[in-house]
Amino acid sequence: MGSKISKVPKAGLRPMKNLNVEARAHRLIDVDKPKPAPQYPSTKEEIARVQKLHPEIVKQQQTKDVRLDDFLKQVRVESHDPVPKTTEGDRTEALPDSSQTSSSTKQVTSGDTLDVKVVTEGKMTVYQILEVLVRHKKDPEEWTAEKVSQDFSLELEHAQGLLTYFKTFEIRAIGQIPEEIRKQINPGTKAAP
Repeated sequence: MGSKISKVPKAGLRPMKNLNVEARAHRLIDVDKPKPAPQYPSTKEEIARVQKLHPEIVKQQQTKDVRLDDFLKQVRVESHDPVPKTTEGDRTEALPDSSQTSSSTKQVTSGDTLDVKVVTEGKMTVYQILEVLVRHKKDPEEWTAEKVSQDFSLELEHAQGLLTYFKTFEIRAIGQIPEEIRKQINPGTKAAP
């Protein structure tokens, strides 16, 4: 309701704003030149002094200089975007997704499903993370946080957090799994005796 009440004065003022618009516009258009800004008395005195001493300067400012006008007509500006030059020919590999530059990169030779070829220092692919978790689970004494941080150029606290908090999914069945659920999980298996 408040929005309707606030629109009432605006709707009432609109006809008054549009009243005699055309006549007011013509009046503004018919004005020859806008009034110049008022000058300081010292400025007026200086202009009068220059007009008395050098009247030719005043005449020169009021007349059109044909020579300068011709120079202005001869000026042409043509701009073209520069053609990008590739020094290595056409590139077939994609540009990096990240704009961050790294001092070193690491080639990934594993069977990563995302086809990541280069991993920047301090980062890992999902495949590498899962590989580290499996190795840590098999041999926790060998695959410590220090070794992971050295092998993959991670900070020690990130490696510790990875080994502590990053877990893979595990399915644990207590007792016998019903046949219909087993078929949904793995359709080709039968129930264990």
